[in-house]
Amino acid sequence: MSTTFNVLRYSALGAGLFYGAYHRYSLESSFAKQQAAKQWKHEEKLIAQAKAEYQKLTNPQVVKPATSAPGSINWEDPNLDLGQALESLIATLD
Repeated sequence: MSTTFNVLRYSALGAGLFYGAYHRYSLESSFAKQQAAKQWKHEEKLIAQAKAEYQKLTNPQVVKPATSAPGSINWEDPNLDLGQALESLIATLD
């Protein structure tokens, strides 16, 4: 065998090994990125569920009490709609 043939053969072998290592590294890094994105989405879903549960626990639905008379307004109510209250007062004057 000639020296040139051996140089070409070992050069091709080295290039193949280098390409194989590079290709395997790129596949592994791509897979790791996909797994990280999947884990991130799972964690976001868990956080959203936890926030919803916390919201339910800390802010229960407040049932509005029925007013005893159409003209009575609870001025201490923090959710009082001033415009609607004034309209109801004007309606009682008519």
